[in-house]
Amino acid sequence: MFTPFSWLNRLGSLSTPKLVALISFFGQLYFFVPVMTPYLQGKGLSLAQIAGMQTVLMVSMLVMEIPTGVLADKVGHRRSYQVSLFMAALGELITLLADTYPEFIIGQIVAGTGFAFASGSVDALVYESLPKGDRSLGMQRAKGQIGAAIQAAALLAYSIGGWITRELTYERMRFTLKLNVIFVGFSAVLALALREPAREIVAERIRSLDLVRAGWRNVTSNPALKRLMLIAIVTNAFVAHLLIFYQDYFLRSHVSPIWLGMGLALGSGAAFFTQLHAWRLTALLGERNAIMVATGLPGVLYLLMAAVNDPLWAVVLFVAQWGAVQVAMPLFSGMYNDHIPHGARATSLSLINGLVTIYVGIGGVVLGWFAGYNLSLMFGALGAIIIAGALLVRPVNDRAQ
Repeated sequence: MFTPFSWLNRLGSLSTPKLVALISFFGQLYFFVPVMTPYLQGKGLSLAQIAGMQTVLMVSMLVMEIPTGVLADKVGHRRSYQVSLFMAALGELITLLADTYPEFIIGQIVAGTGFAFASGSVDALVYESLPKGDRSLGMQRAKGQIGAAIQAAALLAYSIGGWITRELTYERMRFTLKLNVIFVGFSAVLALALREPAREIVAERIRSLDLVRAGWRNVTSNPALKRLMLIAIVTNAFVAHLLIFYQDYFLRSHVSPIWLGMGLALGSGAAFFTQLHAWRLTALLGERNAIMVATGLPGVLYLLMAAVNDPLWAVVLFVAQWGAVQVAMPLFSGMYNDHIPHGARATSLSLINGLVTIYVGIGGVVLGWFAGYNLSLMFGALGAIIIAGALLVRPVNDRAQ
């Protein structure tokens, strides 16, 4: 018998990685991103206040990382991921209805908390759903598919959003924000089709403090996992901040303003392919060499960006960089999960993400100041740090070699 949501049951027959990829696609249709700054300025916000909103978002994620990771291990990774999507949709709705700065801040806090719920739970959910065997490579492939879906959504959303707002009127910009609410909300509905993996044992009887202790032991007692975290931190390419830096880089290189949106769309297209096929690096090169290539390449490209200010090459280098900085994400995800016991998986992943977030938050402030002084020198210094970090790589689990 047909029911209004019978289609959700049919979607439930998809494998968890494929269903998460589908959910991620609709959840990343942020048509509003290319015009976020002019829209908020039209609401009377200054650039400092807009930057402050991003800081609030990051701080909210950091503060809620561990509590949401513990909740995910206690109530189930599926439920935690579902909560994250509904909170993300609520954050977009609050932003749509907001008129004052405090109201926009509330939207960022809600959205940041939602992102924190997803931080550990979605990886734990996907990993636990994979067949037993070489789950590390399987996770890299699954995360690549999910990442490719996200990049495909970004390519579509930025292109359509840019076309809709080709005239920067308030009504057109607000329409793209309404589309955000609709599609992120739809992704939350799609998440109702997810199933908790049958083998997943929810740690509902374990005290929250004990879960935190178990997660901390997982993170600190495994030498290979600690080395992976160190490499991930030192080679971090500051992807979120690149969204800010590339705009100034384009303008200083005399790139036409139309390429601010088109360049990001092309970069998302490049990232679609790099994330989709990132797992092949491990299959071909082994984990040690795959991580070295994936983390070192963005450093090389940052050095080239530091040396080049030609308009054409500025666009080419950014598109290549936006694809390159995405490669390491699925590789690290598979390797992290391979070293974490299932009991406190989401808590452990949240602890790792929290440590990385602290580094990115502090480092981003330093890079922002450095970029204001000399953008080329900042790119050069960041590239040198990343390359040095990539050279720290040692064999972790070279089963693929």
